[in-house]
Amino acid sequence: MQPFIKEAEKRVHVFGSGRNWGYRFERASIDGHRRRTQKTGFSSERAAKKAGIRAYESYQTGGKPENTQKILFSDYLDLWFDRTKLYARNNTLELREKNIRLHIKPILGAYPLFAIQPDHIEKFVQEKRKSGFSYETVDRMLSCIHAALDYAVWPMQLIKKNPAAHIRVPKNGIAQPRLARSPRRRLEDDEIRQLFRWYPFGNAFYMPFLLALYFGTRIGETIALTWNDCDEEKRILSVHHQIQRLTRYGKPKMHYYCDPKTEESVRPLLFDEKAMLPLLRRWKRQQEANERGYGDDYFYNYLVPAVDYEGRAIWQVVALEKRQEAPGPRLDLICTHPNGKYLKQESITYQCRKIRQRGIEGFDFHTLRHTNLTILGESQIAPSGIMARAGHADYQTTLKYYMDRRPEMQEAPVRRMAEQMKHLFRKEEQE
Repeated sequence: MQPFIKEAEKRVHVFGSGRNWGYRFERASIDGHRRRTQKTGFSSERAAKKAGIRAYESYQTGGKPENTQKILFSDYLDLWFDRTKLYARNNTLELREKNIRLHIKPILGAYPLFAIQPDHIEKFVQEKRKSGFSYETVDRMLSCIHAALDYAVWPMQLIKKNPAAHIRVPKNGIAQPRLARSPRRRLEDDEIRQLFRWYPFGNAFYMPFLLALYFGTRIGETIALTWNDCDEEKRILSVHHQIQRLTRYGKPKMHYYCDPKTEESVRPLLFDEKAMLPLLRRWKRQQEANERGYGDDYFYNYLVPAVDYEGRAIWQVVALEKRQEAPGPRLDLICTHPNGKYLKQESITYQCRKIRQRGIEGFDFHTLRHTNLTILGESQIAPSGIMARAGHADYQTTLKYYMDRRPEMQEAPVRRMAEQMKHLFRKEEQE
């Protein structure tokens, strides 16, 4: 592999300065026309050079390393990440990049790809759990390893079997208690009342908290809801999109408008006319009053064409004062600050931290969704109905995470068994 790298170093040219570097190299000409591969956006000269060498290697060998017996798992992870990034969501890419850089490469990266064995991966997950990482965190690391090695089996055909195929993350008895994540719980009624005493009507966070509690929407879905999604006549609030934060190591942050988590997440949510409809109408009037009060200093939210860090087209969310020319379609959002700006996930997450500090243990935004779906379970709503309301892609998610084992949920079964037992006892007495 060394002679090939020396050739790549001659062919790959690096350019740039500061924290913006790039690489380029000449490809074979076609019909006398020169062709060039070029990419920018790297935070250092070294990173650009390394990426350029990998790109040149991929060009020369059709994407397969020249000597598969010598490729390190660290180098293969870079190749896999680069080749699969167009198929993954931006949030998935961000998580993969962090897991690879911070956890997988430092421990498994020095092994040759073909030499990685199941016991190496088993030891990796055991050690991560022992060091205090939660089950969910280590499971995401393992999923990243599993997906990368699956790709090495097919279509890369670099190894014959996936050594991570049968590895499982230990659930109990390994993580240190001080770092173990507590399961989400249903908010008690007095905690719900306290929450809305802290965030009364008119507060910017009143409406997102209320919508999540009433409809069970996720945070990205909640802040993306628009008044066009609200049909007052049919009393339906439709979930079509979400707003997510786009961030990558060494890259600027932006927020973008995208499809929900799964196809099942696109769903109509019915609401009542006595409680929720008046609140929605009142909130709309509040926003209109805010706009009149701020005048030209009020903000409108827009969708602007942009590209993500992989060059894929996205809709970036931007807030501009209403006096400025519209750069794209306007988003008439339900959840906004008093000055009209869209709410960011980071702002809501900060408020959730303050709520925990004020005494509601374990609170985060998803607690409201969990509370909504658990209340439905306590009301003896069929799991299929809860699944439709939640927008879950599979039945097991509903049963596993949102059907709480609270005593209230056993009241109906207990009443049914009591009636049956009375019937049997009467029959025995008659005999």
